[in-house]
Amino acid sequence: MTGQCNSRTCALLSGREVAGSIGSRPQHGAMKIGAMRNRRMISVGIKLSHDGGVSLFEDNRLVRCHEMEKLDNNPRYSEFRLTRDELSGLLAGVGCEWGEVDALVIDGWHTTPFAVTLGGEVVPFEVAEYGHLYDVRANPLARKAAFSSYFGREYTSYHHIAGHIFSSYCSSPMAQRGEPSYVLSWDGMSFPQLFHYGRDGKLECLGYLFPMSGFIYTYFAVNFEPYRDYRPNDLSLAGKYMAYIAKGRRQPSLLAGFHAIFDRLVAGNGPVTTHEQMLEFERALLLKLVFRAKASGFDDQDVLTTFHCFLEEVLVRTLTARLDELDKGVRNLCYAGGCALNIKWNSAIRRSCGLAELWIPPFPNDAGSAIGTVCTELVAKHGYDSITWDVYSGPSIRDTAWESPDWSARDCTLAELARLIHESQQPVIVLNGRAELGPRALGNRSIMAAPTSPEMKTLLNRIKRRESYRPVAPICAEEDAPRFFDPGTPDPYMLYDHRVRPDAVGRLPAVCHLDGTARLQTVGERENPRIHELLRHYERLSGVPVLCNTSANDLGSGFFPDVRSVAEWGHVNHIWSDGRLHTRTTDAE
Repeated sequence: MTGQCNSRTCALLSGREVAGSIGSRPQHGAMKIGAMRNRRMISVGIKLSHDGGVSLFEDNRLVRCHEMEKLDNNPRYSEFRLTRDELSGLLAGVGCEWGEVDALVIDGWHTTPFAVTLGGEVVPFEVAEYGHLYDVRANPLARKAAFSSYFGREYTSYHHIAGHIFSSYCSSPMAQRGEPSYVLSWDGMSFPQLFHYGRDGKLECLGYLFPMSGFIYTYFAVNFEPYRDYRPNDLSLAGKYMAYIAKGRRQPSLLAGFHAIFDRLVAGNGPVTTHEQMLEFERALLLKLVFRAKASGFDDQDVLTTFHCFLEEVLVRTLTARLDELDKGVRNLCYAGGCALNIKWNSAIRRSCGLAELWIPPFPNDAGSAIGTVCTELVAKHGYDSITWDVYSGPSIRDTAWESPDWSARDCTLAELARLIHESQQPVIVLNGRAELGPRALGNRSIMAAPTSPEMKTLLNRIKRRESYRPVAPICAEEDAPRFFDPGTPDPYMLYDHRVRPDAVGRLPAVCHLDGTARLQTVGERENPRIHELLRHYERLSGVPVLCNTSANDLGSGFFPDVRSVAEWGHVNHIWSDGRLHTRTTDAE
């Protein structure tokens, strides 16, 4: 059963191998299920709240995952909005009828019931709680069963945190190899919690690392320029802050002061074991840290940089000590939750925690919750503890009827596209196959451009309406990355930072951040053959197998779903979409 795909589903995958997929390993009775069933088992997962989405699984194979923000040019972080008819249409588009669905699984959240507006109707859903598990004896797989009159069927809901745990573990190479792993989940609205998934299929809750939620990062930031006008729970703020710290300097005396405040408060409070105690601790800590920072006399940018370093050091120090104390054998770690998008913290964990292997999926935040809630069902009910998946499992390019006298179109090979990028020195929007999963553009919904001019970063930030300090990421052929980046190890999902090597800084100025680092994406020939080929063609012209890669979207919206939406945006002259080049016949704005 593992690795197999029936003809119907294979046809729906557009005749393409699921390149780069991580294989699956049926466990704990999964083979018995396969022997008993004469047809595929279909599961649908739904994430209702922000970063809403819907996933479709055939047995333990992810067939599709559609995030709401990637449909119809929806706003970033959109909630689930598909009506019954739209959901049926989505299922039909991948060869499945609503009556064939064996399991409907809905991600848990903070309120019960959770109400969503669908087709003008306010629909309540009884969902499992978020899953703040303070008692290590608690069951992370606790579930709630309910009936939806709107969908006309029963569904199951699991703790939100369980979706993070199993989206990370089940997608990991550790799961493929049948190895145990620690799992760390740290979300904006939760505190960092450690688990262990063993060879026996048992998930242990190992407690919290420290009483600071992920949102403390932005709660602190809004007290200082340039973020005073932001809401502390603005989901876009953390990424901006992470980029901004390159402008500041780590101040040792202030850093020592932050650690002293934290250590004194921990020592003085005694055990912090309940949600209320953790919130109280965090509020007291935040007030003291902000007061200390404002009294320091340092510039705001130095304050923000130092606070970032403080959180990084607490995370690394506490995680290392906890893993040393537990000593449960092989030191694998899977990491999920919104905080796992912080590339600098990720690099520090990988570098300093003595891990055998660190795995972070490309959808560690709530963009992966529709996947994770089905993974939880597969583990809890069916004995699968790994899945087969492909990062390019999002929506296809929308086939929208569109004609404009201001645009021309022609066939265009990848070699011709590389030449256009090289010779025109203009950005090109690339819409290639199915959209990538998660919040990072990984080549299939990207703006690509020559990295050889420092003005390109300015141009890209201007047309994207982004702050001038925001970095532009490089996309590089995997086999060549160590020549230009340190460490340059495979990083297909842009989840770590790499230093641009000194002899490459002058050759790649557009992708070199203010601190000399880059949020690198590496591309292998097997994982994305089209983009890999484009990089090879570009190298023959420019001498570097590297391009600028930033997401193809307008400010506040998800990826462009089709050529028409890009043309109506109006800020580029060239759009390459699955072998066709659309060229604006008048200059872009």
